[in-house]
Amino acid sequence: MIVTIVGGGASGVLAAAQLLLRGAEVTLLEPGAALGQGMAYSTKCPLHLLNVRAVNMSAFPCDREHLLRWLERTKPGQYTACSFVPRSLYGEYIRSVLDEALRAGRAKFQHVSARAVGARVLTGNVAIETESSEVLYGDALILATGNAAPANWPGLSPAVSASGRFFNLAWMEGAFEPRDRHRPVLLLGSGLTAVDALLALRHRGHRGKVYMVSRRGLLPQTHVLPVYGCLRQAPCAGLRGLVRYMRVAASRSAALPAGWREAVDSMRPETNRHWQALSFAEQRRFLRHLRPFWDTHRHRMAPQIGTVVQGSLRDGSLEVLAGRTCGLRLVEDGVEVSIAMRGCSETETLKVERVVNCTGPDTDLSRSTNPVLRNLVEQGWLQPDPHRLGALVDDRGALSPARGGLRPPIYALGPLRSGTLLESVAIPEICVQAQNLADLLMPEHA
Repeated sequence: MIVTIVGGGASGVLAAAQLLLRGAEVTLLEPGAALGQGMAYSTKCPLHLLNVRAVNMSAFPCDREHLLRWLERTKPGQYTACSFVPRSLYGEYIRSVLDEALRAGRAKFQHVSARAVGARVLTGNVAIETESSEVLYGDALILATGNAAPANWPGLSPAVSASGRFFNLAWMEGAFEPRDRHRPVLLLGSGLTAVDALLALRHRGHRGKVYMVSRRGLLPQTHVLPVYGCLRQAPCAGLRGLVRYMRVAASRSAALPAGWREAVDSMRPETNRHWQALSFAEQRRFLRHLRPFWDTHRHRMAPQIGTVVQGSLRDGSLEVLAGRTCGLRLVEDGVEVSIAMRGCSETETLKVERVVNCTGPDTDLSRSTNPVLRNLVEQGWLQPDPHRLGALVDDRGALSPARGGLRPPIYALGPLRSGTLLESVAIPEICVQAQNLADLLMPEHA
């Protein structure tokens, strides 16, 4: 079995390792030299920590201690099961998983340092074309392309866009290096990416005020240790029933060490099952009205990060605004931003040194800028899910083509499964997907 994987971030490398351990021949297309890092784990900022405890971040679902043993070998005595590990260190771990798989077997592995630009479904295999016009053939194709960049900010003028003061992606080079470190910076969004941006700015020496603006002005909640997740599983009873259960469960868990977090974490193993049992209309209602609140409670900050954020709020160096931008204008030495405040007719005007877009990815595949995804959409092999959050796939992750009929041997992994699944961007879920895909493609070694 020859498997081609497009994408060499964490999800692509995790899938490659699982396949190599089963004896598959793997070709991984990734333009960058560093494998296993992607956007999340390539950060060099020591303040950027995982948002999940080390005990839940093993690359192997059947071996929860794998990461803990690696940490003890490489950083003896520094981390425990409850530690929130630096993300750069976790990137090293992901790479070590691939190296370990290569040492363990005799399977062939090839890293092609090129970008995939097209794919053709042939009889019995898939052909992948690279930007250098090389054609690679495989029995199956795994799309592990990770998170897309945010959509272009609405109403942004060419002057602001070209000014060097607006960064449409938080990880663009120079985004966290203001020309004047004492002047204010505006972050669009108030989720985990915005928190990362705040930490990166401080690490780079910025001392001015930081504003965050989002429609509801919600910050991620903070982890509290310990969490046992000991509550019973929620019954699958529609959206109203699930909301009612969560409220009762949160109330009952108030006396437990971590409070409402027990209720949220008890739901996690069954979240995708509950999501898929909801009707389309219920899913739409959840996404429109409840998801921002769910995300802030489900995707939490490490305790150390929560302390930094709360301290910044108290001393006034961070201010979170609930509203939406209604105008960005280039002025002398900065950008003037008009914000329509939520729940009132007031408009607040800020003058900042720079603006950094920290909102989520543009998940609508019909607007994808990734050439291989765009090519598959044009051919009808890849179609957006009804919510435009990812690809339409079956329970195995296989693409559901627009034309119907036989499914091609093409599989989505990680964020591309969002929409069909609610939870598909975090490492614990991606590790399970990678293992299941490897079992599917190499059943004799499962």
